[in-house]
Amino acid sequence: MKRALFFMIISVCFASIMEAQNLDDAVRFNKRELTGTSRSLGMANAFGALGGDLSSLSINPAGIAVYRTSEFAFTPSISLNQSKAGFGSFSDNDDKYSFPFNQIGGVSTYKPLREKDKGLISTHFGFTYNRTADFNENTSMLIGQGVTDGDYNIDGQITGVRTLLSAIRNEAHGYYDNNGNFVPINATPNQLTGRAKWAYETYMLDPLFEDGTHYFSQYEDVIDYDDGTSTIYNRNVNGITQYNIIERDGYSGEYGFTFGANISNVLLVGTSINLQSFRFEQTESFREVNNNSFDPSGPQDMDYFDAYNKLKQKGIGVNAKLGIILNLHPLRIGASFHTPTFMDVDEEYYSGISSYLVNYNHYDHKSTISEFDYNYRTPYRAQGSIAMVLGKFALLSVDYEMTDHTSSKFSSSSYETMFKRLNDDIDEQMKVTHDFRAGIEIKPIPYFALRAGAAYFDSPIKKEYLDTELTKWMATGGIGIRNKNFFFDIAYAYKFNEDNYYLNTSEGSMLEGLSFAEPVALEYRNHQASFTFGWKF
Repeated sequence: MKRALFFMIISVCFASIMEAQNLDDAVRFNKRELTGTSRSLGMANAFGALGGDLSSLSINPAGIAVYRTSEFAFTPSISLNQSKAGFGSFSDNDDKYSFPFNQIGGVSTYKPLREKDKGLISTHFGFTYNRTADFNENTSMLIGQGVTDGDYNIDGQITGVRTLLSAIRNEAHGYYDNNGNFVPINATPNQLTGRAKWAYETYMLDPLFEDGTHYFSQYEDVIDYDDGTSTIYNRNVNGITQYNIIERDGYSGEYGFTFGANISNVLLVGTSINLQSFRFEQTESFREVNNNSFDPSGPQDMDYFDAYNKLKQKGIGVNAKLGIILNLHPLRIGASFHTPTFMDVDEEYYSGISSYLVNYNHYDHKSTISEFDYNYRTPYRAQGSIAMVLGKFALLSVDYEMTDHTSSKFSSSSYETMFKRLNDDIDEQMKVTHDFRAGIEIKPIPYFALRAGAAYFDSPIKKEYLDTELTKWMATGGIGIRNKNFFFDIAYAYKFNEDNYYLNTSEGSMLEGLSFAEPVALEYRNHQASFTFGWKF
């Protein structure tokens, strides 16, 4: 029994590590949906060949050489992420507001004392911060209403288990071996482990007798007879409502040091060294809610409980970018190359149960925190851009970006075998993506601009491994007001994408003992408004 318990602990620990690192992490670390200044956002960030914008430096560093003066700007924003979940005949909605700081930075321009139009026209240095991804979103999935369990079998186990608490109750009694035979654990409350221990500590389970080894849950009650025997009965007459809730928070951002030069007003070159910061937190909770159908039996009745997994990731990395722009007035052609970002990642992961009782008491019990340190290499990226500048009246721009997701890689001396499997999955299941952005700006009168744009983000996972492609679409618009020394821009962006979510009920997971064959169909909509304040010197 000790030998079996040892391998059970090892398998659960390994499962928690595997749950923490998977292709979802690769997609998240690779995510790059630049927001930046309101001018850039209003044109869907199609600025690779245009330059002259502080966000364009993160797309193509040669854009710094378009500047004729020095400039400083910053961009606060407000974002609303909306989610819709469909599971069978159920549907649910959720949303989350956040207030990301999209961009701040400045550019210094240096010119010779004597103006010239050949040779080295100007040199430039810029320091910028651009937010490259936003992870803030809440998703609520209604999984079941009026859920009840089946009958008890001869071993005291519930047949047809559909509630998580009943599955945890079964775990407190024992397990089934490979031959399908029930093996009792005969554990007293002090000997319980894992989910059963957490449920006991949060008043979700109680022993039938003090220090006994037979348990009943908050969904049940006990009748004591005069002969000293007892009967457990199901008091959950109207069933339980079940939700799966995911709460995410975080961002990635890039601090860039950019250098550039304007040669003969035709060849513009630039390069940058960039520090990437990353922070992500996710709490996934499976919630079972009392439908107010219990017979009152004391102050410890349950309102609801959450069985949760908590993941925290933070990282820092470095990359470099090279770019050129050919100014063939009125045509501009741009190209840039982004090296992979080499990241160091620190991660924490733990699980637990929180109970909320009708007397407003709250109890929480969780596992010890598992900490992991590892390295990640993002894909390299290549971009090509073309723009048409029609004097001071209008401009059109189109950007193309290629990202080789198969070139990304996890590495660690401590988890070499596990990461080899994950890297094999990356090579097999991920692909080269092709993203497109297009934007237009029109100035009907001097100092006032109207802007619009659209973008398509390709799915990083091969089609044969998906039942819903992870493509994203974005539509944008904006206005701008400028005079000689000051400018103010406003932009709005709408982004839409779909996904399917499968609840993890595998052995060792928080939802072990349940079964959900169908995926949850998800729709995400993001609305963002940004406001740029800028000065020219």
